[in-house]
Amino acid sequence: MSHSTPLPAHPPLRSDVTLIEVGDDAVGLAVRERTGYRFFSAVASLNALDSQLFASLKELRRAAAETHRAGRTRVGTMPRQALAA
Repeated sequence: MSHSTPLPAHPPLRSDVTLIEVGDDAVGLAVRERTGYRFFSAVASLNALDSQLFASLKELRRAAAETHRAGRTRVGTMPRQALAA
């Protein structure tokens, strides 16, 4: 005798989370919401974008890449004395 489990009344929740990478760096997660994608930063260089809502993953990835690159450029152009302090 086999017992079957009834199907749930509504489909199971699916996870709408996307890993965001810039180059070889994993920089955060994008969580799909009804009106777009909310970004959660995993690196300090993208804290300014943390919790922001983007209309598309393309827009989010572009903003993450530009912001991440700008953060690296600022550090890379600082005088050695400032980095040693």
